[in-house]
Amino acid sequence: MALVQPSWADDASCRGPERVLFFSPELHERKEHRLRRERQAKRLCGQCPVREECLDTALAMNESYGIWGGLTEQERRSLRRR
Repeated sequence: MALVQPSWADDASCRGPERVLFFSPELHERKEHRLRRERQAKRLCGQCPVREECLDTALAMNESYGIWGGLTEQERRSLRRR
């Protein structure tokens, strides 16, 4: 089954080679590397014209991996509990 890309995704700042910042590598990632990667990803999100749409989609889909709309998995879980 093919995944349908949301219409807003074409305008996302994370398109291109930067997308690797938004998901941890498959192998173990050291804490300091994860924190640096997350800061870089969040910096891109802060300038993204579709940040709200991205976050809304992640929350609606209960996305459990990666940085979406400038929030990590833990930050989204915390937001859902409010």
